[in-house]
Amino acid sequence: MKIATTTKSLSDVPKKYVRLVVTENDQQWHRLVETKDGLLEYRIGAGKWKDMTPRRFRLFIRGIIQAAKNHQIEHLAVQFEESPFPQLERYGEEWVVSTIAENLLLASYEFTQYKSKKGKAIPQEVLLCGGMNKTAKRGFQRGLTVGTYVNKARDIANTPGDDMPPSKLARTAHTLAKGTTVRVNVLEPNAIKKEGLHALWAVGKGADDLPRFIVMEYWGAGKPKKDERSKVKRPIVLIGKGITYDTGGLNVKPSGAMHEMHLDMSGGSSVMSAIVCAAKLGIKKNIVALIPAAENAVSEKSMRAGDIIQSHSGKTIEVLHTDAEGRLVLADGLSYAKKYNPRVILDTATLTGAALVALGQHASAILTENEALQNTLQELGEESGDYVWPLPLWEEYRPPLQKTRADVVNILPTFSKFGGTIEGGAFLSFFAPKNVPWAHIDIAPRMDAIPHDKLSKGATGEPVRLLVRFLEQY
Repeated sequence: MKIATTTKSLSDVPKKYVRLVVTENDQQWHRLVETKDGLLEYRIGAGKWKDMTPRRFRLFIRGIIQAAKNHQIEHLAVQFEESPFPQLERYGEEWVVSTIAENLLLASYEFTQYKSKKGKAIPQEVLLCGGMNKTAKRGFQRGLTVGTYVNKARDIANTPGDDMPPSKLARTAHTLAKGTTVRVNVLEPNAIKKEGLHALWAVGKGADDLPRFIVMEYWGAGKPKKDERSKVKRPIVLIGKGITYDTGGLNVKPSGAMHEMHLDMSGGSSVMSAIVCAAKLGIKKNIVALIPAAENAVSEKSMRAGDIIQSHSGKTIEVLHTDAEGRLVLADGLSYAKKYNPRVILDTATLTGAALVALGQHASAILTENEALQNTLQELGEESGDYVWPLPLWEEYRPPLQKTRADVVNILPTFSKFGGTIEGGAFLSFFAPKNVPWAHIDIAPRMDAIPHDKLSKGATGEPVRLLVRFLEQY
């Protein structure tokens, strides 16, 4: 879908455009009417101006596209000269316009690569009328860029595992970064073993397409020299779980729980898209994205429940359950991140079904011991639309994971069903670099869109918006 702008007012645009008229009627109210002069207007209720919150505003914008699809409106003209919504004023004009642009794109997205009859996009175009000042133009361009890269993350994660194995995910990182200053380096299977990324290797060794470790670097503030201690040049490190398909391994998933497991690469696709988006936006920060990529397959070479593996950090891990594989590859990613002397680390993963039990499907879980980082993520989650909510990461959760034959075990030896999301975060805490702010984001609740989102079914692309806002603000 094309989003264009014009200095013309809504009343002056060509007749082919259906004009959007926003009213204070209930949000369920809408009418498609023909005016006396033969023009088409789509009248839609937004509710009382004073009640429009950022959360409602995003859904309202998406609802416009949803309505256009339902009514087969090909060309839609919209005019938001001044936001009539008082609760949005504190965010500023740039935020309002950026939010409009990105949510128009998110709502128009459809994954049609495998459709034999694709048809034309509906709507084909949204025209924003009335012209824009510098601030609005800046917000518009930002919104288009962010929305585009959220949708690229969705494209990657929506691709079936057969067509997006680790080697293809690595090639996709190169394609995504093309035309930017993001540098991509891929550790192939032999390099993975040489580097000592044994936990990643253990997870992916049972597949025909062996693991890859994808490293993406963006030196927006200038690459630090060896031994340079400048805090400004220390990179922000993003780590994304890149399990391209998860069968559960030898502890195979039950029927009905496996068909969407190509979405287990959502963390990886998100950090890949976020770092390239940051480069496109010209963010003057140093950023590194690490994507441990593997297929958790079933074969005679697969890791076994009861195996003991050595991680990149040197700590040994007893594998009690092969379907707790995401934390294994992230453990190696967290340890590898120390090479960069990071100033902060965020990892993101579709890690636990327990996160859905805890939070439902409206927010991702965050776990961190750094209160300031937790507060920042919550605030930016509200601002960006990728909502997050904290769970505790107290020291009491760690000792039970050490009662094992190895240094640490990948699930509780009691096979307890309680606090599974916290258990995953506690496991990762053994591998996070000390004295570096770190947060784990469990995006399992947001892996797949729900009707409330007003998005097409499939990957949501979260938390790209949160990561980009974090990279801008931290």
